[in-house]
Amino acid sequence: MKKINVFGRIALGIVMAYVLFHLLILLQFIPSHVVWGGKIVEPKTILILEWIALLVMLFLGSLILMKTKVIPNKWQEKTLNRWLMVFSVYFILNTLGNLLAETIFEKSQALLTLILALSLFKISKSNP
Repeated sequence: MKKINVFGRIALGIVMAYVLFHLLILLQFIPSHVVWGGKIVEPKTILILEWIALLVMLFLGSLILMKTKVIPNKWQEKTLNRWLMVFSVYFILNTLGNLLAETIFEKSQALLTLILALSLFKISKSNP
């Protein structure tokens, strides 16, 4: 197995933590009122949003694994880098949203999402 650089390890670790987090919400080990600003109370809606979030995190994890050459890259390097950049911008915006959140839990996620955004940016600019 190829050794993953520090930014790849950081990004992959955060993504794996979020995958676990979303799984725990889906399995109802974590109450759903701590996510989505506590504003979504309809169980069906939370279920749909959590499945989408989980799938997005799994997709991002696969992008990181392809970029770090842990799994074979089926895409052009330019396409892979663009996807990573899109996620980097998304997590910068997510960081801003977390800073403006009402709950302490979501505010505390701002640092984590900022680190993830910067790591994804660095990975997208690195050579394989």
